[in-house]
Amino acid sequence: MTKSFNRKAVFAVFNDADNESASFAVRLMELGIASRAEAKPFAMEWAADKYKVRITQGQRGAMLPRDSASEKAMNRVLQVCYPKADAPKPKTPKATANKSDPVEALFKKWQALSAAEKRRFTTMQLKA
Repeated sequence: MTKSFNRKAVFAVFNDADNESASFAVRLMELGIASRAEAKPFAMEWAADKYKVRITQGQRGAMLPRDSASEKAMNRVLQVCYPKADAPKPKTPKATANKSDPVEALFKKWQALSAAEKRRFTTMQLKA
């Protein structure tokens, strides 16, 4: 049994959802809130008032109780206003960032050798 769907109606719902988040962001920009980071303290305060919870100070700043309805509501509101799909991707570190200097690596290996190994290596270099 296959169902037939009204594709235009389904796509209209998707279009409304897509346009809705943009209108929320525009409305917030008109109020002086330009980014998700700037909106988060306000969303946190809103969620705390709505769910009657306290905002606590954690190691990384203000926070709502973990995995609570208030935290989920705050994240949901921020996601609607500022979808992560529209957010810029975090910068990935360059491939050369993790590479160490080869001379420094050899010097560290040299320092790890015993005195006898260093003498043997020196004599091998003099013979070559």
